[in-house]
Amino acid sequence: MGNRLGSAEFPDDYELKEWAFDGGEGEVWRATTARRDGDTHHEWAVKIVHDERLKAHHLESAADALQRCYLRAKDSAREVKQLRLPGVIGAFDVFVGGEPHLPGEAGESRVLYVVSEWIDGANLPVWRKQDDRTFLDVCGVVEALARIVDSITNRALGIIHRDISPANVMVEARSAEVKLIDFTFAVPVQSGPGTVVVNRGYTAPEARATGMGSAAADRYSFGAVVYYLLVGQPPPEHDAANGGRSALIRANFPETVARHVSDLLAEDPARRPVSLVRWAEQLRGLAAEVDTGSGEPSWGDVDLTVDGTNTVQVVAAGTATVASAPLATGALWSLVADGRENVPRTPAAVRTTCDGAGNIVRFVLSRSDTLSVGRAGKWTTAGAAALTGGVAVVRTPDGSAVAFTVDPVAERLTTVEVRVDGRVVRSTGGPYVQHVLAAAAGPDGRPAVVAMTADGAPTVIGAGDPVRLARQEVSVAGVCVTSWGELQCLCAKAGTREIAVFEQLYGRWTEMAPINPPGSVTDLACVGRRGGISMAIAGDNGLWIATEQDGVIANWQRLTAEPGHRVALEVGAAWRLRLVAVVDGQVVVATEDASGSWSRGLKVL
Repeated sequence: MGNRLGSAEFPDDYELKEWAFDGGEGEVWRATTARRDGDTHHEWAVKIVHDERLKAHHLESAADALQRCYLRAKDSAREVKQLRLPGVIGAFDVFVGGEPHLPGEAGESRVLYVVSEWIDGANLPVWRKQDDRTFLDVCGVVEALARIVDSITNRALGIIHRDISPANVMVEARSAEVKLIDFTFAVPVQSGPGTVVVNRGYTAPEARATGMGSAAADRYSFGAVVYYLLVGQPPPEHDAANGGRSALIRANFPETVARHVSDLLAEDPARRPVSLVRWAEQLRGLAAEVDTGSGEPSWGDVDLTVDGTNTVQVVAAGTATVASAPLATGALWSLVADGRENVPRTPAAVRTTCDGAGNIVRFVLSRSDTLSVGRAGKWTTAGAAALTGGVAVVRTPDGSAVAFTVDPVAERLTTVEVRVDGRVVRSTGGPYVQHVLAAAAGPDGRPAVVAMTADGAPTVIGAGDPVRLARQEVSVAGVCVTSWGELQCLCAKAGTREIAVFEQLYGRWTEMAPINPPGSVTDLACVGRRGGISMAIAGDNGLWIATEQDGVIANWQRLTAEPGHRVALEVGAAWRLRLVAVVDGQVVVATEDASGSWSRGLKVL
């Protein structure tokens, strides 16, 4: 028989059955109460709030804080009961009672209990990981949640939730209906300042500063939940609109989707869309730009490498497709979807290299926060990897293919090594990092990884101690070996049109003269050859390429004016460069001619 709890009058009303999860103020349990007929039981979600978990006001005792929270929860429950709206799960009962106890043994200590209907389903963090959720799956949940949030605020007796977060949104197991729960902090729309509610990443900046709740603040929280569903973590605390937009693009969502989501994260409340239902409908419309597994795919990421036969291989990722194309004489020059068993269903990022046996090794980062490895006709899962953490690959001197990514739990640089014999070895003991920007094999063959560390600084992680390159945040980067046999790193500074250049001279990193590209930089790639560095950039005003001359990157050539968000370079046959890019959702390739020039006509795969 389980422990009991209840009010002072009925101390044994509820029987605890199993722990569900731990919340900000307390833990949540599944509990039951016996019905009057004695034959069946009703299930409840019981939030247990201990006074030591509460943040007391100045000169406020723990008992006073508990009483204040009790009155707040009672007021919120009363406000929510007046709504009587579908999808809104408010408190059924609020009381102060003794600690959970054996039947008939209630103690004197006082604990706050908030009882609500038990939802047989999963909250969004669990729902998101239960399967490879597609973009359309997310759109369905977003549309349902938008109707709920609009409905609770756009009424004469409307309320503000003030704690909309992934943990407070449930999806029922059988019906897939969406429910908004935990209205503990809810207040009427016209209320004044109240208890400050801060849920890191999900609370609007004006609410963090003033404690004021508003419909606009709830819309910000809604946008943060949408962002979480897409990338698996909350948006950045500061400048969420721009930072979130950049992160979505890095996760290979179309620019239109990134801008649409970032509109809800605007720092100015007046700039956030008013109708969430209309906004959600528009998001579904934008899904046409994302591959949903039917019709012509829209590609999100692409990479290329040279296999053991010296053939350039292109590998692309759509939302539900991994495809490849060999760029060889007599080949189709057309992307063909990979239909093999265990191929990633929701790929977001793809990086490739060739191992010492001549096999192409594909590393695919999925929207379900997993890293998959494709080699020699087989796909295997290589564990968890943060979607916004990025992925970069190198080939080591012993012929292994190594990917660098970020573990979503440990938040550390993680390596996944695929050895020549096919064994996959994973290590999560690297430094704390936010995002992997680029990687290359140095002159000695050892990998050098460029990553954003926890403090937002671009840092080179290699054989020695990590070396910070700059203090300013970097959006994208590339790294390669110069004609002098030294590593060079090109970093596009966030919010500028400047590329910082860092070169490893005699083992020490030195900042060189910056590069001023001809347009914005969404992505960049670089390769070193005997004649010097060649680099390509993709951005809002097109695709550009330039080659180093007399130590200076010059003679920029525009390959297309259409916006691009991903570009990669590789040296192919006859030492000629091949370029592959994603431009307006299409995979395009270009080849350097014998004179070193580039044709303006891009080949669409």
